[in-house]
Amino acid sequence: MADHSKTPDVSVIVAAQNVGPYIAAALRSALDQRDVDVEVIVVDDASSDDTAEIVAAMAATDPRVVLIRRTSAGGPSIARQAAIAVASAPWLAILDGDDLIAPDRCRALLDLADATSADVVADNFQRFRVEGDESGATMIPRAEAPYTFFVDAPSFISGNIIYGRPNLDFRAVKPLFRTAFMTANAIRYRGDLPIGEDYHICLACLQAGGRFVVTSESFYKYRVRDGSQSFRLRAEHIDQLLKAHEDCGIEQSALGSKQLTSISQVYVRALERARSFTQFVDQLKSHQVGKAMSSMLLTPDAWPLVIRFGFEAMAKRVRRLA
Repeated sequence: MADHSKTPDVSVIVAAQNVGPYIAAALRSALDQRDVDVEVIVVDDASSDDTAEIVAAMAATDPRVVLIRRTSAGGPSIARQAAIAVASAPWLAILDGDDLIAPDRCRALLDLADATSADVVADNFQRFRVEGDESGATMIPRAEAPYTFFVDAPSFISGNIIYGRPNLDFRAVKPLFRTAFMTANAIRYRGDLPIGEDYHICLACLQAGGRFVVTSESFYKYRVRDGSQSFRLRAEHIDQLLKAHEDCGIEQSALGSKQLTSISQVYVRALERARSFTQFVDQLKSHQVGKAMSSMLLTPDAWPLVIRFGFEAMAKRVRRLA
């Protein structure tokens, strides 16, 4: 049984904004971790709903819950970094305010990290819309018996190609990070990224020589809901992702790795295609059908995305205008 009076084993980092209907369940799932001492640090990112009040009520009855209130919204990167600044445990676990984690998650991942000397350790996440639903898609294929594997930079980038269909999908991975490794390498969340922040901090760990291990077991439950940040992708977000990738210096630091250079270029081209497609959709939404079609003719690389996603959106727009 965990001893809540001692220094925690894991600091659970929660960035929360307007997740009032979900935050209590998320925090309970973190507090219910078995055989592990946890602290749960929640940064309310200037919510306009009752998120902060719900967390405050839980903190009043459970000293393991810490609430930090921001008076202006800064995004998940800034919120998480604020929580990390006051964390006291040797491991940091990232949890979104509307997601859930299984009771054995932290113990299983800590054991895996001990067995593999990992600096970053993650599990398979499973998507769900209704709590208790176990039929949702997973990040990586599951097998009859659980398996583990190391992740290197090329495979991690490959699993984060926007609008891609990778065999190993790392686009929503929520790892545990070894605090000492993060501190020694001055690895922090980028404050200028409204999306893609988890990708960049994991990539920074890999660039610093971190050992990244993943298990196929699904302990993290990723809630799919239409109001989440992931569903509001805009062209300026993609520009920020392109700038962040350039700042990483992947191709300059590849040290002759053709595989890393190649997948980095694929990642960039995918973002550029996504930007063209996003602009096309925005123009359709603004009733600029002619402009949308003209711009798309000039960017043939984005045509597959139009075929895949665009015709449905265009048909809805035409029906509304009819």
